[in-house]
Amino acid sequence: MGRGVVVILALLGVCSALSPSTYLTPGDKERLKLVLEPAWSLSDLAQVLYASAGYKHLGQVIPNVQGVCNFIKSSAGDGATVETLFLASSAGKALGCPIEASAAAVQAVSEAIREGASSQELYHAVTAATNLGVALDTAKVLRATQLALKKDDSVLSLGYAFHVGAQLKGEVGSIFERIEDAVVQADEVDGRMLQFEGGLSITALVLSGAYKLAESSNKTPPIKPDQAVKFANYLMTRKSVQMPKGVYYLLEAVSMFTNNKFHVPVAITLASNVAISADAPTVQVRVTDLKGNSLGPLKVTADSATRESDEVVIISKEKLAPLAGTEGVYELEVMSRGPARGFYRLVVSADASDTRLVGHTAATLTFKVLTAISIQSVEIGTADSDQSTAPSLQRVTYPSTLGEKLAADQHQRVMLRFLVRDTASGRPTRVHQAFVKITHVDSAREIIFVAETDSNDLYKFDIDVSSSVKEFGGVSGLYSVELVVGDACISNPTLWHLADISLTFPDSSLSSQSSPNEYTYKVRPEIKHVFRSPDQRPSSLVSTTFTVLCILPLFVLLIMWYKLGVNISNFPFTLSAVMFHIGLAGILGLFCLFWLQLDMFTTLRYLFMIGVVTFFSGNYMLSSIAAKRMEVA
Repeated sequence: MGRGVVVILALLGVCSALSPSTYLTPGDKERLKLVLEPAWSLSDLAQVLYASAGYKHLGQVIPNVQGVCNFIKSSAGDGATVETLFLASSAGKALGCPIEASAAAVQAVSEAIREGASSQELYHAVTAATNLGVALDTAKVLRATQLALKKDDSVLSLGYAFHVGAQLKGEVGSIFERIEDAVVQADEVDGRMLQFEGGLSITALVLSGAYKLAESSNKTPPIKPDQAVKFANYLMTRKSVQMPKGVYYLLEAVSMFTNNKFHVPVAITLASNVAISADAPTVQVRVTDLKGNSLGPLKVTADSATRESDEVVIISKEKLAPLAGTEGVYELEVMSRGPARGFYRLVVSADASDTRLVGHTAATLTFKVLTAISIQSVEIGTADSDQSTAPSLQRVTYPSTLGEKLAADQHQRVMLRFLVRDTASGRPTRVHQAFVKITHVDSAREIIFVAETDSNDLYKFDIDVSSSVKEFGGVSGLYSVELVVGDACISNPTLWHLADISLTFPDSSLSSQSSPNEYTYKVRPEIKHVFRSPDQRPSSLVSTTFTVLCILPLFVLLIMWYKLGVNISNFPFTLSAVMFHIGLAGILGLFCLFWLQLDMFTTLRYLFMIGVVTFFSGNYMLSSIAAKRMEVA
């Protein structure tokens, strides 16, 4: 039994997640109309098609019908391509302006239906032929379509093929069978939506083509009800599209979902304000198709209404009553059940004799119950910081302000006590926001503190004046004390001026001599970075001595060479020898420059260039010396 209940709840959860939560509202339709409106400048035939079909789906009146019709007919004259004929004839069909098929148009369309043509080309040709009243050879079109799908069986190609098959008479089962191949390629998003790669235009093209093909074949499409709802959810997420082409495809698919023989997704939405209260005690639910049209008389039931904070169920299996004068809207009275303040989850289902309806069970809506609060037992006053005497508290009643001004210095504390009571239940309650705002009267500088509750839900505020110098900037003077009480689920949020208090801070003479605004708005001192001071340089005697000691090994080397009798006259004055020794001297000089001036990276760059020359010249020099020794031997 328990396991069965769990399964049922799980299924209800899935259904609620799938039910469309929005539809094309009047505001959405007006915005989509504005996107299509620039097409009436009659500068682009494709834009005219998008606008003509879009206005038709929206039920809008097309301006300057005769002018638009003349533009379409002029575009479809002799020499027009098959794509132009497709655009013109489709726009004319949407506009109610039929285009006569000239001999050139018939020939162009007939030649375009050929083996080797792509699915898109066949779609344009077949649609133009259908709109122009040109007879089609079903067998020839099917053969060309099948060849096109063998070359390209992408989702886009399949979508065009579905539209081709929907316009043919006779057996088109070979194309109908491919609907399932397309549907399985849809990507699922968040477990709620299905879409095809490529976005709105491809998704709408495939869906409208699949359902049109299913209707012309008189067969149920291999699309499950939950898949239809997921596709509908995706379409509704794209209703803010800003391009005319996107609007055209969106409205094509939405219109298909509102008028077909198989699946009509149902949008169950709130028709009333999300908040209900004693003044507005009913929840109103709108049940429509995706275009906001009424679905006729329905039996709408509130399966449950559950408070989200503690899962308490306040309503179970209650029928909603139709709202008089408004089709598709049903209402449920809630406040007579004495619901506590908070957010509620309402699960709604709609039953109808129309078997096409999908996504109409266990739709989840959220509403909140507002209640009024009263602020009672308010006491404000001061007390000594050392608690040597009892606090001096005075009562204040909302909405009055304490008649006398309070005063507190660095030896005292400011105290406030109050109780928030739910007027419906009469019990103390807690709110999301309970602040004490203290404002300097002269400068309007605000300091806000949070009031905390104790175990009895009594709100308390207590500050020590001497410990709050930083928060107040040490500015003494007259301050106003205001109480701010707010909550998402109360109908009367409160801002109450409780009292005025004169605060005196330590060393207040310094603050009182300057403008009260100076603390908040004065220019802060500039922060200057101080680098580390360089170490003191050694005396000239030490520097000179160190330099001599560094050079001394060179003199020792020269003296040793002299004593050993180095044969300098045997130096080979070849180019390689000269370059090698110059390179060595250059490297030594580079080390000196590195010591005195250059940085490491610059030194390495020069060392690389000098080292290459020194390496090759030294290698050649040593090779030459070795060769001469071999000749002497």
